[in-house]
Amino acid sequence: MRAPLLSAIALGAYTGGLVLAADVSTLSSCLKTISADVFPGLKAIAVDVWKNPEIGLDEHHAHNLVVDYFTKVRPGEWEVTPHAYGMSTAWKLDFEYRPPATPPNAELPVIGFMAEYDALVGIGHACGHNHIFLNGLAAASMARQALITLGIPARIVVVGTPDEENGAGKCQLQKTDAFRDADVWFMAHPTNANAVQPMNARINAFSDFRAATHKEAVRKAYEALVAVRDLAAGGLPGTASSVVAVEEVGMFECNVVQGEISLGINGSSLEAVQQTVSSILDSTYPGVSFKAAYDTDGGVNLTAIGPGGHASESTKGPLVLTIETFRTLSNQDDISFYLPGNTTLAALDIIFDIRSRYTHDLDSVLSAVKAAIGDKATAIGTDTVYPALEVTPFLPGLFTELMKTPDFGSQTDWPISTFAPASTDAGCVQNAVVDPVSHALLGADKIVFHPNFGICAPGGHCAFNHEPGFHDVAGTEYSYTRTEIVARALADLAVQLLNDPVMMANATGILGK
Repeated sequence: MRAPLLSAIALGAYTGGLVLAADVSTLSSCLKTISADVFPGLKAIAVDVWKNPEIGLDEHHAHNLVVDYFTKVRPGEWEVTPHAYGMSTAWKLDFEYRPPATPPNAELPVIGFMAEYDALVGIGHACGHNHIFLNGLAAASMARQALITLGIPARIVVVGTPDEENGAGKCQLQKTDAFRDADVWFMAHPTNANAVQPMNARINAFSDFRAATHKEAVRKAYEALVAVRDLAAGGLPGTASSVVAVEEVGMFECNVVQGEISLGINGSSLEAVQQTVSSILDSTYPGVSFKAAYDTDGGVNLTAIGPGGHASESTKGPLVLTIETFRTLSNQDDISFYLPGNTTLAALDIIFDIRSRYTHDLDSVLSAVKAAIGDKATAIGTDTVYPALEVTPFLPGLFTELMKTPDFGSQTDWPISTFAPASTDAGCVQNAVVDPVSHALLGADKIVFHPNFGICAPGGHCAFNHEPGFHDVAGTEYSYTRTEIVARALADLAVQLLNDPVMMANATGILGK
């Protein structure tokens, strides 16, 4: 049990006068009781979301589940706004609590929570956004009831944010001032290990390859793929930069390493193709295999198969195996290449998923990639920048210490890391300012606390985000118990901040106001 947070006088907490902070020494145990009431119903919604995955901007079922639950099952707890901020699948929950002693003109402290619920094409909730959804709703609902129980005047806002994976939904919402109500925003992301860590910056380069014939277009595209791989091997600009290609064929997602790629080869025997691929395929291609056979297009159909994965990992997957096969065979004049079953189209489009640790380095990485592609591409376009998400002071230490306590499982495996494993559109909410030379964090528009938490049961191998197997992990009973603990911890932090203006000031000190 923590010591009472009686931070003397709540200076600046209200405009209407001086208010003593509440005694929150029983907060953690209080939240356990609250969780027993609120978590099961919210978990049922999250399970429904997991069973019915929807891609970005098509999350109508998930949207309706939230709206119906808080207007029909638990009405009156929140002010519910469906289709919020002009986005059909966004929503907003708003709650404020004013005990009788609260001055009528008091400005309430505010905390925000964010929830995601979009899935991935073909592999469902293989990024576990059903847990981000559940975490946001559960943490906010627990914090809401704790405010009432402990008599703490405050406000809580929850924003449902569509299309994190491809459309940078939070970046679109930020343009509508959706996050203006609070200076501190909480969310948590499931993965295969616990960490409080930054997230890298990301941009996609959509490259179109056109030619007079199908085979010429495929050759141009693969020559560009070879050039970009060579660029990456020689070292990209910036810090921890990467570029990963995704072929726009069949079911694809711009930030997912494809699990199967086919390349047709004319002018070579089946045995020669098999020998070539076997000489390339080694232990640096984890879980990748291939099959080859003559096909109806008149050549050898090489199909590379692998586990897929997250584009941020720069995994040598099936597409890389076909690129290296092309590299080996393309210097033979009598060999040409095609896409099996798709030989009538004189075009092939490639997405280059570009990442770097710091936002200010993205332009130089993008320029290097464009230069490597050169005039092979007919056109190269880009999408919304996902800014890097930085780890801000104060909250990480508070959170990791809280997780060590018995009420949260005495967890000691919560490093505060400098490694950025992936990207998030929450960087648009934070909008960090980083020194381009020292990389010191100088300021931000908002505090975004975004711990990544492990949902894999102890023992054995666990898939990583964007691998098909992670969808199964995200549906396990164990994964939901992990989300309950993290949601309860974020609720604990939220109530502490709302109760104690000194803590809130410490958490928000880096904001550029």
